[in-house]
Amino acid sequence: MAENHPVGFQWVMEARERGATLIHVDPRFTRTSAMADIHVPIRPGSDIAWLGGLIRYVLEKEAYFKEYVVAFTNAPVILREDFRDTEDLDGLFSGWSAKDGEYQVDSWQYEGAGTVPAAGHKHLPAGSTAGADAPDKRPATLQQRDETLQHPRCVFQVLRRHFSRYTPEIVEQICGVPRSLFEKVAEALIRNSGRERTSAFCYAVGWTHHSVGVQYIRTAAILQLLLGNIGRPGGGIIALRGHASIQGSTDIPTLFNIFPGYLPMPTTAHGATLDRYIQGNTSPTGWWSEFPKYIVSLLKAWFGDAATKQNDYLWAALPRLTGDHSHLTTVVDMADGKVPGYFVMGENPAVGSPNAALQRKG
Repeated sequence: MAENHPVGFQWVMEARERGATLIHVDPRFTRTSAMADIHVPIRPGSDIAWLGGLIRYVLEKEAYFKEYVVAFTNAPVILREDFRDTEDLDGLFSGWSAKDGEYQVDSWQYEGAGTVPAAGHKHLPAGSTAGADAPDKRPATLQQRDETLQHPRCVFQVLRRHFSRYTPEIVEQICGVPRSLFEKVAEALIRNSGRERTSAFCYAVGWTHHSVGVQYIRTAAILQLLLGNIGRPGGGIIALRGHASIQGSTDIPTLFNIFPGYLPMPTTAHGATLDRYIQGNTSPTGWWSEFPKYIVSLLKAWFGDAATKQNDYLWAALPRLTGDHSHLTTVVDMADGKVPGYFVMGENPAVGSPNAALQRKG
């Protein structure tokens, strides 16, 4: 953050001057590490064990913000009796149907609530045992809760059992972090969370570049929820994106495969009709269920009154991709004699690229 987000890091330094504790977890020792109160040289790729260890520590020490956990999370909600965690099913989630090749979501529901489709689906999967009269929403009034957090099937206790494996010894073994340093970080985090104080997590693109990056961030969210650091001033989980290179290139956009608003570029496979493009990119639920509105809005912004429903909003006037036209693929095509040459603006990949030798060959 000190190197790549110096403007934002200014506020971190001002917070430290007012007494905040700055902890930097990174395999490398960087400029951020040099300014931190605690630097943790974690083994690359072991973040789930690290965060899992912190969750277990908070639970075992009963250092979680109980009033917050009960009021603002699903921790008191009781899961159905037939729910099974992954360790009971050789790593699979509850409800896997080998015959159908998909999950039956019945056991994922809360006790007393009707069966509903999983996120991203409008309909229940084939073979679901849900009755035809199952409600299409979870009626909160029917969810069974235990606000003492003692029921063995409440989310809190399921969470406790799931993370019980991440002992300080396991964290040390997997992450390469001495137990004394792990506990020092855990205690500092607990001291700086709760009713009077909050802690923030700042993660960089490194987390999202892992194949399990989603689990990293979700595990951090669990930890922050336990400590009461979500939805409160000074808390949260903050993504440090490369605003000029990543956020900028996707928003403007300058990448070959997207339109403004993160809409994918059409390909020759979409043919000449807007409907086929929409069908290939619209999700059943969530943000991208509104995909048709986004692309029509963009076409109207470009073509104005000339874009009408009758002429497919001038969809046919758009260019098409014929394949992967990314930078490295194009260089490989050059090396193979398929592309005679091209202009590269703002960089010298033959010098600064991780694949400089290939770039020079191309």
